[in-house]
Amino acid sequence: MRGWLVLLFIASVLWGCQSKQQVPDGIIAPDKMEAVLFDMLRSGNLINNFLLAKDSSLPKEQTQIDWINKVLIFHEVSEQQFKESFTYYQHHPALMAQIMDSISKIEEDPLIKITKPGKLLPAQ
Repeated sequence: MRGWLVLLFIASVLWGCQSKQQVPDGIIAPDKMEAVLFDMLRSGNLINNFLLAKDSSLPKEQTQIDWINKVLIFHEVSEQQFKESFTYYQHHPALMAQIMDSISKIEEDPLIKITKPGKLLPAQ
């Protein structure tokens, strides 16, 4: 009897750990969601620090929408799928925290960091 309880406990722990990493069908997987969000953040940086800085006559909102659509197309994600996935991750803060932590580590990489025009990265 005790052996069954130990086996049941181990199985429940393994199942619990596994289920935390899986997301429902139709929701973007965490690693892909990380890539999509990272590219959206980079496109926002590009828009604000480069495109609009060079040409203030560009319509800001439409330019942002255009670049968001480019990111979604690049990652082969529909707007609806992104919205549903983002909502899912907002309701699962532990998963969202993992994604955002990974993004912040990527952004700290000096080879990826985007700076404002005219500013140089410090020599490493």
